Amino acid sequence: MVVSGKVKLFALTVSSWWLCFGLWSVQTVHAEYFSSVEQMRQLLKLEQTLIDNLERYIKLHEQKIEFLHRQRDLFGKELKEGLKREVEYASNPTSAFLLVNRLVTDWERIRTFMEMDVGVKLQNKTEMPTGDDAVGVAEGLARLQEMYQLDTKAMASGKVLDRKLGRQLKTAECYEIANKLTIATNYRYAVSWYREALRLWTTDSPGVSKVEVMNGLSYALSQQGEYEEALEFTNKVLKLQPDNQRALASKDPLVKWIEYKKEYGLPPPVPDNNYKNYPSLCRGDYQRSAEELAKLSCRYEHNRTPFLRIAPLKLEELNHDPFIVVYHEVLYDKEIDTLLTISKPLLQRSMVGDDLKKKVSKTRTSSNGWLDDVSHPVVRTITRRTEDMTGLAMTAAEQLQVGNYGVGGHYLPHHDYGMPEEGKEVYPAIGKGNRIATVMYYLSDVQIGGATVFPELGVGIFPSKGSAIFWYNMHANGTVDPRTLHGACPVFVGSKWGKSIACDQLSSHMLK
Repeated sequence: MVVSGKVKLFALTVSSWWLCFGLWSVQTVHAEYFSSVEQMRQLLKLEQTLIDNLERYIKLHEQKIEFLHRQRDLFGKELKEGLKREVEYASNPTSAFLLVNRLVTDWERIRTFMEMDVGVKLQNKTEMPTGDDAVGVAEGLARLQEMYQLDTKAMASGKVLDRKLGRQLKTAECYEIANKLTIATNYRYAVSWYREALRLWTTDSPGVSKVEVMNGLSYALSQQGEYEEALEFTNKVLKLQPDNQRALASKDPLVKWIEYKKEYGLPPPVPDNNYKNYPSLCRGDYQRSAEELAKLSCRYEHNRTPFLRIAPLKLEELNHDPFIVVYHEVLYDKEIDTLLTISKPLLQRSMVGDDLKKKVSKTRTSSNGWLDDVSHPVVRTITRRTEDMTGLAMTAAEQLQVGNYGVGGHYLPHHDYGMPEEGKEVYPAIGKGNRIATVMYYLSDVQIGGATVFPELGVGIFPSKGSAIFWYNMHANGTVDPRTLHGACPVFVGSKWGKSIACDQLSSHMLK
């Protein structure tokens, strides 16, 4: 068979492009897909659009068919698995990372290759994820490892908490996760993923060399103060590649740091925030005593309003002081579907702080939107139902906040009430006083994780679609109750949707 010079040149171009990182100019966006599973799920649709465009492009450029067909089949196989189980795929931290990384890296290379010397471009109307999204997903993955004590090797194999959730990751994929965690300065878990990449590496591993993995591992170890082992890997790199510039540049500093460590030691690590039972409650490990549980009961709530005499609510006590209860089956599926439909277009990255000092924070990884009674009749109905449940007037309540948690999405323990500076009003932008009580509705079940926990009390509850938690943030005399510290645990598998209402004014019907 005679191969033309033109075809040989094309093959060389493909090989050169594939080995190099394709650069192209894109508009910087800040979609932060990682902050919401719902937005992550939309990336599956985005990838479907890109594959459809790729199919049309192949028909116009016969010379590139063989290479592009391989890429389409590779991405399409992964996409097919994702579309079979969208929420599970988009919330699983490993598959979510692979999805974002494909769109940030692999599809960029495809786009660059397709636009070489041609006039047709790969078009899509959806904002592409950015490198920040890939880092955000990797951080969520590490957060889950920390909270649920997950082994990196097991996660790379696709097995989590004795459940098979995905496929075996490749060497290059573990390496990419480690790189993103290095960018996020989470060196502890970066080390574990570099080690896994090194363990999986063979001479047949595509996409990354053994030298690259060991250089990355050496750097992450050095940032952890493990200078001796970092130097070992640097020396191994130099044995394989004596002229490796990265290893040559790091060797002398590592030797000096080892000497410094021997003489002066290392500074003490920065202590983590102590949230008492937060991790164990999130894992479902913490058990309350039989004596405590014996004081709690379940009952039908039917005396507070005339409506409840007709349709009593199922109430489960979680704690007496402070008062915390769960109302079961208080939202209907149709109401939930309506709330999700009208909320999804409103989702934006959740912030912390009051209205005058709001900011994005890693303590809260979710997206949320706000609804009021004029938004939809269903919202008004739920407002009235909240009054029946709580005995509190909703005229002073804040807007309904609907939230969706991202990959590993959480909200570290916090109080719903505010502590203003002396002489200043709490939440001045709202102007309704402090948050007396909170009602939190669950709009979805969550397969793994996502509990709401109260570390000071040892109380935890896992999401159940249609139920609601109600608690008081303050004492009856108007002083704050610090025992109401609560947090949202990281979501492992599933899409956690919730909505909350903060009641800011005492009512004459206030529960005792």
